[in-house]
Amino acid sequence: MTWPPRTLTRRLVLTLLTALAGVAVLLTAFNVWDIKRQADAAQVRPVAQVMLHLVDSLPDAATARQALQGFVQQLNRERAQLPMPLQPLHVQLWDAAGQLQLALPDAPPPADAARATVQGERWRLQVHEALPDDATLLRWQAGELLVQLLIALPLLALPLWLAVRSGLRPLRRFTARVAALDPRGPLQPLGLDLRYAELAPVGRAFDALIARLDERLALERAFVQDAAHELRTPLAALAAQVHLLLEAGDARDQRASAAELLATLQRTAHLSQQLLDLALLDRGDRPAEALDLAELGAELLASLHAQARARHQQLALAGPEQLPWHGDRAALVHVLQNLLDNALRYTPDGGHIELRLDAAPPRLAVLDDGPGIPEAERERVFDRFWRSPGQAQPGTGLGLAIAAQAARRLGGHLRLVPGLHGRGVGFELTLPEPTRDLASL
Repeated sequence: MTWPPRTLTRRLVLTLLTALAGVAVLLTAFNVWDIKRQADAAQVRPVAQVMLHLVDSLPDAATARQALQGFVQQLNRERAQLPMPLQPLHVQLWDAAGQLQLALPDAPPPADAARATVQGERWRLQVHEALPDDATLLRWQAGELLVQLLIALPLLALPLWLAVRSGLRPLRRFTARVAALDPRGPLQPLGLDLRYAELAPVGRAFDALIARLDERLALERAFVQDAAHELRTPLAALAAQVHLLLEAGDARDQRASAAELLATLQRTAHLSQQLLDLALLDRGDRPAEALDLAELGAELLASLHAQARARHQQLALAGPEQLPWHGDRAALVHVLQNLLDNALRYTPDGGHIELRLDAAPPRLAVLDDGPGIPEAERERVFDRFWRSPGQAQPGTGLGLAIAAQAARRLGGHLRLVPGLHGRGVGFELTLPEPTRDLASL
């Protein structure tokens, strides 16, 4: 069985019907309670006084009985024709001597019936009025309200349907505009006026999403173009070196060509790894973990000790003995490795490199006393594939871009700071505050 699709219009109409049914039940119960509450002698007494006035002027009991019996029978017939299910009246007539002259009907009245007794000069009369049972009253009240609700329902449902249909018109227009978007071209915010305060946040959120998506697509297109451009040069160099290796006449030329080929392969592999690192950082799907920043910094400096000693460079770690933090370890390693590698390559032989740690908020800075970065070029140091025009040191232009992307993945901020001893350059990473539990480790 196929169910019809859910619609807001049908939901609102069904909600209205449910609310009306609830109101009908409450009104039925309240009306039955009110009828029973008002059923007392005060309502029966006027009827008893009319009957007493009828028989009080009659001279004998037979005439009084006949007149009262005809009056009660006619009154009960008229009561039976009323919409409300009324029970027949019970009437008892006594003379002045206290003799019962008439009892209509013969059966005794119900014990819970409302009773009114009136006394005249010649007669005493008592009238009992019994209410219908609860089930009868409920059925009668429910029927009365059902008729009224059936009359009122079209007057309520039609305006509601028209209001909902008109109110959803901006949303239908919004849906049509979204369906008409072409993902192959530039994505532009819709900028639609959805008219209502409840729908306006939907339009603003979608436009913000479109803007972020368009920015992301533009970055990815630029990344692909830059990657293709950067890979073209080493691939061409590989092809040329393979050709030279094949054409080499003696063993010496072959060894030289093979060495050049191996170096180019290593540079190409390094570039490919950096491109992969950027792609993984863009995904940002690694879990966070508890770690000690001081311990991690010491491990990274130890792994670079041999490389620094080969160029007589000095590595230093400054900061507290422990600095607990909670975050993405791999992303943090990407930041520090690229910053330290950048410092090692651009700091001259015999230079100094320092990894400085601070708390509150956690900060990690890589400082050197190398040649530094010209002021005019500092705005572009984090751009992908950008390198200083006069730079002779080999590289891909991705190291600092990877560090900046990893910093964003960590929820931190990477910026340039002064280097050591008034020279060189520094890169400082500010991280979010650790949780209270981790700070106490």
